[in-house]
Amino acid sequence: MRERPPGLYAAALTALAGTALTAVAGCSGGPAEPAAGGRTRITVADLPPTTQQNVRQQFLNQVAAFEKANPDIDIEPRESKWEAKTFATRLAGGQVETVFQVPLTEPQGLIKRGQVADISGEVSALPHAATFDKRALAPATDQAGRIYGLPTSQFALGLVYNRQLFDKAGLDVAKPPTTWDEVRAAAKTITDKTGVPGFGVPATNNTGGWIFTTMTYTYGGRVQQDSGGKAVATLDTEQSRAVLGLLKGMRWTDGSMGTQHLRNAADLAKDFAAGKVAMMIATPSSYTEFATQFGGAAEVFGMAALPSAGTPATLLGGKVAVVSPKATAAERAAAVKWIDFFFLKPRYDTKAAATVAAAKAADDVPVGFPYVSLYGPAVADPVLRAEREHANVPVANFEPYEKGVTAQEFVTEPAVAGQDMYAALDTAVQAILTREDAEPAEELRKAQDKAAAALDRARQ
Repeated sequence: MRERPPGLYAAALTALAGTALTAVAGCSGGPAEPAAGGRTRITVADLPPTTQQNVRQQFLNQVAAFEKANPDIDIEPRESKWEAKTFATRLAGGQVETVFQVPLTEPQGLIKRGQVADISGEVSALPHAATFDKRALAPATDQAGRIYGLPTSQFALGLVYNRQLFDKAGLDVAKPPTTWDEVRAAAKTITDKTGVPGFGVPATNNTGGWIFTTMTYTYGGRVQQDSGGKAVATLDTEQSRAVLGLLKGMRWTDGSMGTQHLRNAADLAKDFAAGKVAMMIATPSSYTEFATQFGGAAEVFGMAALPSAGTPATLLGGKVAVVSPKATAAERAAAVKWIDFFFLKPRYDTKAAATVAAAKAADDVPVGFPYVSLYGPAVADPVLRAEREHANVPVANFEPYEKGVTAQEFVTEPAVAGQDMYAALDTAVQAILTREDAEPAEELRKAQDKAAAALDRARQ
């Protein structure tokens, strides 16, 4: 597998970890072959695809720097990523890597089934272990306080909008919608004046249910609640029906959502970057794909806090790095070292943050968009300031998001069988967007039955 020569990012990592070695990326599945000479070899997932060449090279450069700093460890990176439809099969077949990432919905189920390793001892020895935001550790911590994963990213969803289309439609780009009524009005105006769908939501691969859940939070609703220590599905509620009612009105009455409705989140992001959709719900980090994978223009990208229907709230999501339960003690230690080096150090070390940010910017990798820190303010604030010294994203275009999100409640994703609940809700979203006669209450009752069955299975 040929890669382009390391750019300035590699040089920066050399300053942090010594002269980088050449990284060779493997793409096969299954466990790593034992390393020679007494070294420990581990496999790591999430190598970016060749369509994101700069980001991919950034990853490989970090592998090289890590191996130089840890000459007794070999890293074999792979392109595998967590996907709802394939993960269970890969896991059952022993095809997951030593280190892999999962959404926040997954760790508790993996812990219960013994499918991830206890890394409590390794985590306790990490720098700034005592300053982790406990909310960040909670999704991968069991009731006894044992830690089975480390947060790699956290995000609060917001409203991404096309500033150019707002301007063409006569809307104020500096004052994006703050309520769903305003979203609906803006979407119709954009469609009427430009012919472009004003708003879009995904509807497949569990992403429809994910976005639906996020919108429900802003109405004050929840799709899962605790009842007597047991998680129960609460999909068919007044708040949930209001969300589907909004989508139905925009789709069929206003005609402001276009006709393409069986997309996943990646499909929608691609259409947004191409100017085929004016608004969508996404994370600040979606700017990376927008700019590096889909070729979007920086000045077009705008972001606001998630609109409200009376309850200022947004979904807190993210990923957790976990370790295979089949890992040996040496592999487990190496895995946590890699997680710390790759994911955590730039979040707690200002020198590392500045060096990485400068090198990313030099290699045209986006730097400077907002994110939810994994650490408390004493650690997080200096790091953000260090990164922003090298920002190459339109930081001002994120101001509506940064101002608005401070007043919002962060609501976590469903903790039990979350992906199954999203899958059930996918069908409700699809029905509303593809059938004019579909009724929100009826579709939610169907989804409720599916979600309740999934929760029953999860309790077995």
